[in-house]
Amino acid sequence: MKAAARREEILRYLEENHTGYTSDLCKVLDVSAMTIRRDLEVMAGQGLVTLIRGGAAINHGTAVIYSLKFRQTQLPLEKQRIAARCAAMVSEGNSVFIDCGSTAERIAEALRGKKNITVLTNSLDTAQVLSSAKGIRLIMVPGEFNEDIRGFNGLLTTDFIQRFRIDYLFLGANGLNAQHGLTVPDYADAETKRVLIRQSRHVIVAADHAKLGGDFFEIVARLPEIEAVVTDSGANPELVQEIKAGGTEVYLV
Repeated sequence: MKAAARREEILRYLEENHTGYTSDLCKVLDVSAMTIRRDLEVMAGQGLVTLIRGGAAINHGTAVIYSLKFRQTQLPLEKQRIAARCAAMVSEGNSVFIDCGSTAERIAEALRGKKNITVLTNSLDTAQVLSSAKGIRLIMVPGEFNEDIRGFNGLLTTDFIQRFRIDYLFLGANGLNAQHGLTVPDYADAETKRVLIRQSRHVIVAADHAKLGGDFFEIVARLPEIEAVVTDSGANPELVQEIKAGGTEVYLV
């Protein structure tokens, strides 16, 4: 089992049991204590767990920020389908903003074949994907670099964004539900998203099914401010209906 898959299994175990001891995790995953300790140290560095004597406890709470590197390992096929549906909305001559997030790079890859479009982004990974794409005018948004999201935020970012009118805004999400709408754990990321929404004609949230029902520290936008959500077919039908009832279209892929 590869390290990313093993750490995902550790996270699932901790979600169910709240804490996990190295000896128990060794038995569950059939690996050495050294391997488990190394995994827990990496996950602690990502803010996912807190190390305790003999093991680790999962970090819960609305302000927990899961690193982008970890999120990029989750549901890759679902994110690829979501990205393809988002890219299909974009036509020649459109302006597009791609937000930071684990699905952002997939959307950028899906847009590479488009011609005569302008893409703005504050995502370093998105900029790298599109830097060699012919037919795409790429604008990198400045700001203070945030390693957790591998992108730029802050006053310089929001001031720059306000110069533009955007046709399609593709937003990432940490959590999305009917009660609070789109939520994220980080204040600077939330403020950037709020400004982007004000500058955009079509606001699309690209989120895999694991994000639906989630609730985080900062409220970015209520459902009436979001035109559509693109998610995968693994989404809970009840959550999908609640979002639709709030006036937001949901596309299942």
